Amino acid sequence: MSCNNGGKHFRISGIIGIVLFTIIFLISLMGVIRTPGGERGGRWFTPKQNFFIAICLMAFLDEFRYWMMAIDDKYACSSKMWVYALHLLANAAFFGSISIICSMWQNSVGSGKKTVIFSRPVLIVVNCIYLVLVLLLFGLCFTYDDLHDFFRSPAFIIYSMITALKNLFFFSAIVLSGLRILRPLMEAQRHGSDDEMSSKFRGIMLKLVTLIGACTISALLRFVMLCIKIAILSEDYSSDISFTGPEWWLLADFIPRALPSIGFSVIMFGSILTGRATEESKRMREEKDIGESELGKDGISAMKNVNDEPMG
Repeated sequence: MSCNNGGKHFRISGIIGIVLFTIIFLISLMGVIRTPGGERGGRWFTPKQNFFIAICLMAFLDEFRYWMMAIDDKYACSSKMWVYALHLLANAAFFGSISIICSMWQNSVGSGKKTVIFSRPVLIVVNCIYLVLVLLLFGLCFTYDDLHDFFRSPAFIIYSMITALKNLFFFSAIVLSGLRILRPLMEAQRHGSDDEMSSKFRGIMLKLVTLIGACTISALLRFVMLCIKIAILSEDYSSDISFTGPEWWLLADFIPRALPSIGFSVIMFGSILTGRATEESKRMREEKDIGESELGKDGISAMKNVNDEPMG
């Protein structure tokens, strides 16, 4: 990879990244704000809200990198190491959000069908180890003069390998959990006789299949593109391929991270709105019942007063 590569390609990729991750940031920010209203008792820091916080943080931290790409036509040779350091933290936030999805989907699986390796304690340990690695690389990043040298360092190549494996681990957890949730739903639909209930099952299964497909595509794309990136950075590899054009960023970054982020955010945001509507409907029914009860008491009292009044 040469420092002269990039030019307008980086700028185009940067502009696309700014637009895409701004959309993700706004969707997740709305999720953070509106989640308590959709939860019973208006609770804060529930798994749903934590997911939105992680996605919001990821999108915010990555915005700086795309702004730099849009402004600087030599991103790969930039000396602004703090921008890529923030991207490393964004990666940790992204994997945190995926971990929350893994935990939520594992909780939805029957107790006898849970996989220990994808359990909550294991996910927490894996994320803590990855966070330590990211913080070490965060500090190491500032010891290099520019990104070109940093990308060719053994530490970064090892980090890329670990990130590729971690993508497979977490997305495998989501896909496996999703399939185990999907199986009983298919059985229930097959044996159900209620058309309305069957329609609801079909809707849920369609969402699950879509998310499972998105996660599978994202995991495979990210893994393959990281392997290619490691090969490009290798001193023994000679090729004209370079990670500069929009096509590279589409396959290596935009699809693998934006697709699951937007997909899960939209599904979760929909459940929040449903929860808010349910809570609002419940509150209105309770107020109506109280009102009718009070009206009944007032009516009885009024009748009693009429009976007690002297006749003219």
